[in-house]
Amino acid sequence: MHTSSIAASLRFSNPLRRVILGAAVCVTALLLNLSPTAAQAQVSRTLSTPFPSPQARKVFDLLVTLENNSRNGVSKQTIMGQHCEAQKERYAGEYWVRVGEIAGRRPGFVEFDFGPGNYGPTYQAPYVDTSVGFARDRFLFGEGIVGFSFHQSYPGASVKSWENNFRQPWMDYNWFGRVINWQANTAEYRALLSDLSFAADKLAILKQLNVPVLYRPFHEMNKRPNASPFWWSNQDPAQYRQLWVIMHDYLVRTRGLDNLIFVWSPYEWDGTYGGDPWNYYPGDDRVDVVAVDIYHGNPYFPGQFYTDLGARYRKPRMLAETDKLPVRWGDSRYATVSEIDARPWVLWSVWGDTLLYNVGTTTPNDWNVSNNHKAIRDSYSYHDGSIWRVLTGGANPTYNWGSLR
Repeated sequence: MHTSSIAASLRFSNPLRRVILGAAVCVTALLLNLSPTAAQAQVSRTLSTPFPSPQARKVFDLLVTLENNSRNGVSKQTIMGQHCEAQKERYAGEYWVRVGEIAGRRPGFVEFDFGPGNYGPTYQAPYVDTSVGFARDRFLFGEGIVGFSFHQSYPGASVKSWENNFRQPWMDYNWFGRVINWQANTAEYRALLSDLSFAADKLAILKQLNVPVLYRPFHEMNKRPNASPFWWSNQDPAQYRQLWVIMHDYLVRTRGLDNLIFVWSPYEWDGTYGGDPWNYYPGDDRVDVVAVDIYHGNPYFPGQFYTDLGARYRKPRMLAETDKLPVRWGDSRYATVSEIDARPWVLWSVWGDTLLYNVGTTTPNDWNVSNNHKAIRDSYSYHDGSIWRVLTGGANPTYNWGSLR
């Protein structure tokens, strides 16, 4: 990250204030480029893709820089993100736009999904193509970085649907082993590759346009049986790791996709809904970003998840799914909370309609929406006088995303 890029990323509405803060901005830019001491743990800048595209390198370098800075006390900055459930939206990217309507700034990261399908024999659906187009435009217009997850029906499912994402009663003890049995080229393995080919075809479109993608497949693999596990969840860890390797090698080696940044995202390992995820980790050579999905507890999340990931892996840390915004300055109802200060995740992404509603309901998500959406507005306006503590996107971003193209 160059000094010019950092300086260009900061936006001030008052010209006089711009002059006054100019020196501070320069100092901040220099600090962001300082090399921490050798005694401090550094995050590797090597991607799991052997020959990544220049754009993927730039995006990952930004994530690594933010992670190293936060680990070494140089600065604490978080990219604000929003997952968009295009299959539920009036138009792809509706929640991303909604954030801007509420906060005056838009997310610096937007994530879509290749699934869960259109209740037909294929994943192909209008919302998928509009999602790819929306993600393409955000990056090429210099408005942010993009990602995709994949709620993937079990291999061989005749109907691609949300319900078929989950473990089925008929799945016997050996079923998952047949899915990953590439040596025998089983019917289940061939069905897995067929599903992966759908994602690969869409990712290839973005590759051709030089758009890097944070790809987050097979998430929440450590969900316990009481938490509605996906078909790939709560399986034998060694077999899950093999599934990940098959996926990674197919996309990178077989399909030649050099624009991917792979995100490994277990569920909150609170002991109730998620168990320890560590044995499911596919390895440093197959993972670029480590993450967690959090939906329980207060928004003043236990530091356990952030701390555990940082202690175990030298990777950028992402809060991949959550239902609450990270910053809320105190009012009559809630105390002051700033997770960005306490735990500066490189990326903080809110899941779909939980921006406004409680998970799986149409009741308001009080933390985010009360007092005229105070938590959303406070999170997206966090500036400490010298730098933006949140990196936002859209037409008036707080970071120069165009420098990553």
